[in-house]
Amino acid sequence: MLKKRDLRGASDGDIGTERPAVQMTRDIVGVITSVDEAIFELLGWRPEQLIGSPSTSMVHPADQPGAIAAWMDMITTPGCTGIWRGRYKTTKGSWRWVETENQFDDGDVPRVVTSMKEVTPDEASLEEQFLARGQLLNQLSDALPVGVFQVDLDRHITMTNKSFHLIVGVPPRDSFEAQMSTVYDDDRAALDAALAEAFACQSVDGVEIRLRVPTGESPPVTTQDRVCLLGLRPLTDGTGIISGAVGCLSDVTDRALLHEELRIRASIDELTSCFNRAATIELVERTINARHDGLGRAVIFVDLDGLKAVNDALGHAAGDQLLVNAADQIRTVMRNGDFVGRLGGDEFLVICPRVVSAAQGLEIARRISSALTTSVEIGSDTVELRASVGVVWTMEALDTDTLIARADNAMYESKRLGEHGVTLFADTDMDGVSAAYRTRHSGARSSSKGGSSRSGLTPRTRA
Repeated sequence: MLKKRDLRGASDGDIGTERPAVQMTRDIVGVITSVDEAIFELLGWRPEQLIGSPSTSMVHPADQPGAIAAWMDMITTPGCTGIWRGRYKTTKGSWRWVETENQFDDGDVPRVVTSMKEVTPDEASLEEQFLARGQLLNQLSDALPVGVFQVDLDRHITMTNKSFHLIVGVPPRDSFEAQMSTVYDDDRAALDAALAEAFACQSVDGVEIRLRVPTGESPPVTTQDRVCLLGLRPLTDGTGIISGAVGCLSDVTDRALLHEELRIRASIDELTSCFNRAATIELVERTINARHDGLGRAVIFVDLDGLKAVNDALGHAAGDQLLVNAADQIRTVMRNGDFVGRLGGDEFLVICPRVVSAAQGLEIARRISSALTTSVEIGSDTVELRASVGVVWTMEALDTDTLIARADNAMYESKRLGEHGVTLFADTDMDGVSAAYRTRHSGARSSSKGGSSRSGLTPRTRA
C-alpha cells in the first residue's frame, strides 16, 4: 500500500504505543460521522460534541490550508494512506499537536477512516520550531522587494510572495501559465526555455521578459508595460532528484526606461533631434544588412548652402535656428520607415530602405530639395533656405563608406552645377544604361556673392 507523507511526518515506528489512539470517520467533505471515547482523553471533547461538525473547525487556522491540501490529495488517490500533523483545539481553548493517519474508503458510502494520536512533547517542540521558521521565511520573503515563486515539474505554482503578485499583476493562480499570463506573447518562448533549463538542473540568470499589467478593474482597462529580469534555480528533494524550480523576478522598468533614455540621448543630435553621426552610420549599416526582398536602398546626402554666411551675418543662434528648420522640413517629406541624421555642421543624411528603383530614390530626393527651397524668418530677418542634394540608389551589397561616398559625390556634383538641385548616382540609369550620374535640378539658380554656390542662405532684413 502506497503511503503519502508530509515531509515533516514521522514513520510508523515513530508513533509510540503509549499514546492514546482515537478512531474517527469523516465523510468526503470532512464532517465527523463517528469518533470513539478516546477523544476525551486526547482533547477533552465528548464524541457527541463533535459528531456532525466539520473537522476543519477543530484545526488551528494557520494549519488549515495544509490540512485541506492534504485532504484533497488523499481523497484523489483511493487506497493510499496519508499522514498529516497539525494542531487540534482542546476544550480548554489551547492547541495540541496531533498526528492523523487517514485512508480514503471509496465504497458505497465514501468515507475517510482516521487514526489520531498525540505528538510527543519533543516532537511538538520540533514542529513548533519548523512552524516558526516557516513563518519567519514567509515574513522575510514578503519583505523582499523582488518577486519570489516556486513551481513544480507539473508547472504548478506552489509558493509565491506578495511582491511577486504586485509585479506580475495577477492574483494567486495554480498553473504557471495562468500566473504568468501578463507576459508579452513575444517573450513566452524565452520564459518557457528558461524554465526548461531550470528543470534540467541548470541555473538561469538575467532573462529579460516584458509584462503588460492591468492597472484598473473598470472598463476601459488601462495597462502598464514593465520590464523584468528573471532568475531560476533548480530544486531537488532529499535524494537529489529535481522536484521543480524556485524563481526570482525583479522589476527593472525604471532602470530600463533610464537606459533607453540614455541610449536615445546618446544617439540623437541635441540641436535638430535627428540621429547623430554615429547613430546615422549605424543605421546605414543596418539598412545594408537588412532583408529587402529584391528592392534597392537609397541614401540622400543634403548640404545646406551658405550656412557660414548666415552665421557670420546673423550669429550662430540664427544658424542653429536654420538647421532646426531644415531638419523639420526634411522630416515633413520623408516616407514612413525612412531616417534622417545629421552628420555634422550643415550636412544631413537621409536613409531610405526598400526603394523600388532609382527613379523613386530620385523622387524622394527631389521632394527634400523642394522642401528646402523656401524662405525662413529669423527674428526681423528673412533667410532664403537652399540645399545641394545628392542621392545614391543601389541593389548592390556595398559597404557603408562606399554608399555614403557615392551620395557625397552626387551632392558635390549638384553643388558644382550651382543650381541647388539634385544629382542621382545609380548603378544604372532609368533606361537601364550604365551611368554614374543622372542629374535632375529643382529650384532656380540663386544669386551668389562672389560667384560662390554656397550663397543660397542669404539673409535679408525686412523693411
